[in-house]
Amino acid sequence: MSMKSLVNESVAETALLLWTKLKELTGKSMEDACMESILSQLDSGLAVDFNHSSTVVEDRQKHPRITLYKNSGRIADQQRRWREELAAVNRKKQRDGKFDTNRGLRSLEDATQENTEDDSALLCNPWAQKPKKYHGKSWRSYSAHLMLAEWLLFLPPTFHENYMMKLCPKGRHVFVWAAQGSTRIISRTGWVLKKTVSRLPGGGLGQSEHQNATYCTMLDCILLNLTAPSGDNSMQICDGDNASTDLPLEFKVLDLIRYRGTCYASLPFRERCCWMEQYLHSQIEESQEDDPVRFEVIPAYSCDLESMNAVLSVKPKYEVDGILFYHEVVTYEPGATPLVGWLKPYMLSEWFPEVTLHPDHMADIPADYTDYRNEVRAQEERARCKLKSPNKQVNCDSVGEHSIVH
Repeated sequence: MSMKSLVNESVAETALLLWTKLKELTGKSMEDACMESILSQLDSGLAVDFNHSSTVVEDRQKHPRITLYKNSGRIADQQRRWREELAAVNRKKQRDGKFDTNRGLRSLEDATQENTEDDSALLCNPWAQKPKKYHGKSWRSYSAHLMLAEWLLFLPPTFHENYMMKLCPKGRHVFVWAAQGSTRIISRTGWVLKKTVSRLPGGGLGQSEHQNATYCTMLDCILLNLTAPSGDNSMQICDGDNASTDLPLEFKVLDLIRYRGTCYASLPFRERCCWMEQYLHSQIEESQEDDPVRFEVIPAYSCDLESMNAVLSVKPKYEVDGILFYHEVVTYEPGATPLVGWLKPYMLSEWFPEVTLHPDHMADIPADYTDYRNEVRAQEERARCKLKSPNKQVNCDSVGEHSIVH
C-alpha cells in the first residue's frame, strides 16, 4: 500500500471520529446544525434596531401602495373597455364609409346644387306631397338614454392629441325634447321636470303650426336654476302655462342629439361640436327678453397642454362642477362610456401637474382629500350609504356614471 493511500485512510478515520463525537455532544444531526446556522443568519439579517428612529414603523403611516387597493382592477377594466369601444367606433366609421360609397351617397352630395332648382319647383307644386308629421319615439325612451361619463382612472396614450374637454357647470343633467309645439325638460330617470315652450325647432315659439308639427330637437343639457315648489317632490310634473311669471330657465348645452329633425348622434364628437359652435350656434342661443327658457352652448377645447393652461388658468364664467373629457371620435351612445372621462376640478393637478389652475377650481376640495382614487371611492361609498337610508333625497342627474347624492 502506498503512502498516499495510508494518509487518505487516516484522514477519513479522523473525520468519522469527529462526526461521531459531535453527534454525541449535541444530540443532533448535522442537517439540524446546518439549519440552525441558517436561521441564526436570517435572524441577524432581519433584526430591527428600535433605537434608530428611521426603522420605527408608525401606526398612522400609510402603505405606499394603499391607493392601489381595489383600484388596479378597475383601471385595467377601464383600459380594456376603452380599447374595445374605440375599436368598435373605428370599425363602424369604416363600415359606414364603404356603405355610403357603394350606395353612391358621396356622388349625391356633389350633385346637391344641381338639384336645388328641381326642389324649389317641387315646393311650388300645389299637388306636391306635404311633409309627414313627425312620429318619433316616446320621450321616456330617449330620457333614459343620455350619454354618461365615467371617472377618469387612466390617461390614454394619445390623450393630448385626440381628446377634447368641456367645463361642466353645477346643475342638473337633463334631456331637452322639443316637438309638436312644446318643450319638455326630462330628468335622467324619465320624469318631466318642466313643460314649457322655446324657440328650438318644434318648441312652439316663433314658428308656424306646420313647423311645430314637423320639426324635432333633442339636446343634452345642464339645467342651472330649476327649483321645485316647497313640499313637492322634485320629480313632479310642472306645467309651463305660467312660465312667464317665473325666472327664465337657463340651460348649458353639452351635446347635440337631433336638431330640426336631423340626427347628429352618429357623428363623431368633434363634428358635433363643429355643428353646434359654428353652424347652429346662433339658432340654438336665439332668444328674446320674455322667453321662458334660454340656451347657451358650452364650448369645447383641445386637450393639449397649451390649450388647457389657457382655459384652466383664468377665472371660470360659472361654477364648475367637473371637467368632461371626450374622445374626438365618440358617437352619442346611451349609458356610460369609457371614451368620456370625468374629473372634479381639484383632481386636475394630480393628472396634469404642468397645468396652472385658477384658485376657483380648488374651492370645493374636501377637507380630508388625499388623492383622486380615495376620493372616488369615498363618493361612491357615500352614495351607496345614502341610497340605503330611509329618508334619502337622491339626485340621479349627475353627468357621471355614478349618481350624486345630496
